[in-house]
Amino acid sequence: MRFIQRYKSPNVIGVGDNVRYNNKDYQVLINYIKGDKDRKGFIPTENFTILIDDNGNRITCHNYEQLEILT
Repeated sequence: MRFIQRYKSPNVIGVGDNVRYNNKDYQVLINYIKGDKDRKGFIPTENFTILIDDNGNRITCHNYEQLEILT
């Protein structure tokens, strides 16, 4: 039996976290939280996370509950 650990809130997702999304392994590159302003003044209207794989390919995840935490 395999235990799958998932995030409870987008606020706890950290840059550099190792995650699995759609059965592929990624690292968290950027995590945007709805309403929080980044240093360039961008204020997202929804939560989303930008992921990067070992080859430098980026993908956007709009539902943090689909991310599996890898230890």
